[in-house]
Amino acid sequence: MFAIVRVLGATAFATLLAGTALAHGSKAETHLGEEGFESPPASLAQMDWLVGQWVGEGIQDAPAMESWLPPTGPTMVGTFVQETTEGAIMFTEHMYLMEEEGTVVLRLKHFNADLTGWEEKDDMLTFRLVALEECAAYFNALTLRCAHADRPGEGLVAAVRMQSGEELVFRFKGQTRSQHSGFADDDCADLTMRGLEQCFLEKGALIEQRHAAYLESAKARHGDDPDLVEAIDKSEAAFREYRDAECSAVYESYGNGSIRVLENVLCSNKLTQRRTHTVWQHWLTFMDSSPPILPEPSTAR
Repeated sequence: MFAIVRVLGATAFATLLAGTALAHGSKAETHLGEEGFESPPASLAQMDWLVGQWVGEGIQDAPAMESWLPPTGPTMVGTFVQETTEGAIMFTEHMYLMEEEGTVVLRLKHFNADLTGWEEKDDMLTFRLVALEECAAYFNALTLRCAHADRPGEGLVAAVRMQSGEELVFRFKGQTRSQHSGFADDDCADLTMRGLEQCFLEKGALIEQRHAAYLESAKARHGDDPDLVEAIDKSEAAFREYRDAECSAVYESYGNGSIRVLENVLCSNKLTQRRTHTVWQHWLTFMDSSPPILPEPSTAR
């Protein structure tokens, strides 16, 4: 939802924003740090309320979706998708919340529907933290907060301040948000069979979100090599065909047993995590000692 930063002050964009929530005269959603301000101490553990998938209306009242994965080391990966009124992708954003020097910083890059980037190859937008509350993070000119501080997971408000002083505000509702911050099997202990199925389905949604984020990063890194991007897409399609066939066989192997649904879900989760690690190993790491583009993902079920 922060693509407006790229075109601040552009008259042509005013038409595009028709119907989008703009704050006029009401209490400001965003905070601005004073010149030379220092960010307060903060950690990703204080932002677990952000994890999940959020859906709402964006530019021109077209659908918009934002997703945040649980932390991987000192990094949380997020994605934003803005659709057109015709149901196609208008643009996407790839976002990192990162722990640095005892605080948290938000960085993001924009991509067109064909995965070409808006910023230069090594450029990005950076938002420094101004204030952190129990269910809200106020970055310089950008806000992420719970719609209701006492009901995390129910809604998300995102806002960015434009050069005109007006604010572009998005309001999302939570969708299939897991209450767990990780993927350990212990999180699903002591549940009924139906409860286990639901718990691991929710984990599966987060595993799938993480996989999509790593895959998008891999293709973005190699965006200047269309043949390689096409090859990655083909390998991904082949993986999904294999995963579906393999886990269907697992399902059938349990006959009419009540556990077969759970085993099918566990199979899919495990293979997807392995695939995410493969994507990371092949396309997000370097031959030398340079740090990888993203942290090494877990392969634990």
